[in-house]
Amino acid sequence: MNTLSYALTTYYVPSIDQLGLMKTFEEYESFGVHTFNVGNKRVSRDLLDSISEIHFLEKHLSVSTRSDFSVLDIGAGYGRLAHRMTSALPNARYFCTDAVAISTFLCEYYLSHCGLEGRATVLPLDEVEQALTLTPIDIAVNIHSFSECKPSAIDWWVSLVAKHKVRYLMIVPNTGDALRTHEGVDFTSIIESRGYRLKANEPKYRDPVVQQYGINPSYYFLFELA
Repeated sequence: MNTLSYALTTYYVPSIDQLGLMKTFEEYESFGVHTFNVGNKRVSRDLLDSISEIHFLEKHLSVSTRSDFSVLDIGAGYGRLAHRMTSALPNARYFCTDAVAISTFLCEYYLSHCGLEGRATVLPLDEVEQALTLTPIDIAVNIHSFSECKPSAIDWWVSLVAKHKVRYLMIVPNTGDALRTHEGVDFTSIIESRGYRLKANEPKYRDPVVQQYGINPSYYFLFELA
């Protein structure tokens, strides 16, 4: 998390960016995101991570070629992936939810500021199940928040998406190449007990040097409902 790591990642990301998102995405400076200027581009970890995550879904699910698809972002934070995915993919319908109320408020404010009302919907926690009953979801994503949860909370979320036949589940842990909580509990068995099977697992950066020295190296997991 230094200038060299940002520069390395900024020059790496275009090498995987099949959709050309690096050229079109811009980072706001008005929301407190830490940014670096690399060449003539202002970048943040959130911008670079969003491109990598969209690339992963494009690689394994060809999301850009679908007539339409819907995403449930569990632990969406302030909405940075919702912003980038709906901006990049006009065929995407996005739903954000978070167990932290202040994140829900900030997410709604941020997405409104970005002009994404109607494309990205923010769901308070007590409205999630009703929304899933009314709207089929194709992909659920959890970026860096299951690792912060108790196993019982993870099981509640995975049970919910399995109940509503969400076919794909993408998880990015905070614990390297293993699905563990910060307390050291491996939650792979929780995912599998609800009918999900591993479809893809790969490092965030396919170049081992970037995986060692780039911004926030992690691993991407994609599960499919059996």
